[in-house]
Amino acid sequence: MRERFGFVAKQKSESVWFHAVSMGESIAAKTIITELLKQQPHLNIVVTTTTPTGARQIIEGLGDKVTHHFSPCDLPGTIKRFVRRIKPKALIIMETELWPNWLHHMRKENIPVVLANARMSQKSADKYLKIKSLSTSMMQSFSKVLAVGEHDCERFIKLGVSPENCQTTGNIKFDQEFQLNGANGYFPPWSSHQDAVWLAASTHKGEDQLLLEAHRFVIDAFPQAKLIIVPRHPERFDDVARMIEDNDFSYARRSDAESWESSVDVLLGDTMGELMLAYELADVAFVAGSLVPVGGHNMIEPAVLGKPIISGPHVHNFQEIFRELEEGGGAFKAGTARQISDIVIELFKNEAYREKVGNQAKAVVEKSRGALKRTVKALVPFL
Repeated sequence: MRERFGFVAKQKSESVWFHAVSMGESIAAKTIITELLKQQPHLNIVVTTTTPTGARQIIEGLGDKVTHHFSPCDLPGTIKRFVRRIKPKALIIMETELWPNWLHHMRKENIPVVLANARMSQKSADKYLKIKSLSTSMMQSFSKVLAVGEHDCERFIKLGVSPENCQTTGNIKFDQEFQLNGANGYFPPWSSHQDAVWLAASTHKGEDQLLLEAHRFVIDAFPQAKLIIVPRHPERFDDVARMIEDNDFSYARRSDAESWESSVDVLLGDTMGELMLAYELADVAFVAGSLVPVGGHNMIEPAVLGKPIISGPHVHNFQEIFRELEEGGGAFKAGTARQISDIVIELFKNEAYREKVGNQAKAVVEKSRGALKRTVKALVPFL
């Protein structure tokens, strides 16, 4: 609570202030900061986040390389106190987090503000246009807007950002690197199993039963089909195992080699840190956390491996990424067991179509890479 009102430790030297709201923005901020510290190890960086999940990303990912605080409230006295204590020479705001008092005070103090990995949907732009005088004032406070796409850049300019201060750099999240961390594959009995393995990745409570129902439909149409189901949280492994049994599926557990049989219907992924191996084995990937309002999980992981992607309707944590994948022909949205199974069956039946969709998902990622390099280059003059 003290941090929310600007009561933070005083910095001994000027800092670079990064602000990220929650998990998605924090992942992008962490990527930028890591690259900046490679180039300029002595940078003094302060990171603020709004949510505990965002804080966890920064603290676990960057540790003592940065100073973390929860973000100050948008009150004049609070922001003055906070700025006085952290001594920022620049503020880099991730994505779209606009606070009038923050921006007004930074402009008054001649501290440059950069909006990085910036997004502006048409819906949000329409809302800002309803308060045009305030939104124009805020937009003119930015020294630079680094937009993820051309349409975003056009909307920022329409709202008041000068064209020379708006630059399209791409989405940093596409520059993440992923490692395949196992030499012997994920499930050896299925290593030669062709064209019929689908994966439900990072499932949450309320999703597993629906996905098992979808698998029943898939098996009815495609008897040799197999399902890998990987719960997001280890404390749910045993509950999901019982659920698989209750649905009368034969199954193996990734952690128990004695249970490994090629004839099983379902593999329960009850280990941690091996999701990329599971994606590699699968022919089709359902990215969970999206049938319930969690906000989805990272679709880039299966996309870089050229896998067709299915997601539920709740993708707000990765909305822009999913939109690009969907528009690029590499992803589908489905909200019911029947809708999911219909897509899986169609992909299983048509190998050429499945490969085309997977290649289109991979192409979206490859086309979008390079944003990190462009963003860092644009930030250097402000540091």
